[in-house]
Amino acid sequence: MIAVRPDGSGDVTRTHVAWTLRRGAPLTPSPLLVGEELYLVSDVGIASCLDAKTGAVRWQQRLGGNYSASPVFADGRIYFLAEEGVATVIAPGKEFRKLATSTLDGGMLASMAVSGGSMFIRTDRNLYRIASMPR
Repeated sequence: MIAVRPDGSGDVTRTHVAWTLRRGAPLTPSPLLVGEELYLVSDVGIASCLDAKTGAVRWQQRLGGNYSASPVFADGRIYFLAEEGVATVIAPGKEFRKLATSTLDGGMLASMAVSGGSMFIRTDRNLYRIASMPR
């Protein structure tokens, strides 16, 4: 993974590369920016938090499983969906803090969608809508 400063033009290969991540970079899931931190999960389940400006690794943690879905930030939490049907929820921050894990029926390749206070998760068997009960 390479971070490139956007203020250049032409070939900026030697002048505008801000930082490079050589280990733990995802091939399929997209990174997620929350505040000053960049969160990512590799295809083989290594979650990482980086300083978005410098690329310094804040933490790395093995979540287990395989990942195609991109992490999602919703309601102050970050959600990682493994292909094997396991969802891992963490708190954003410079230290790793797992809040919960849940298992859904079926495998997951797609990233979750968030709309109107609900999360939508598609497995190979079902479409789930998860929402808080109205008060």
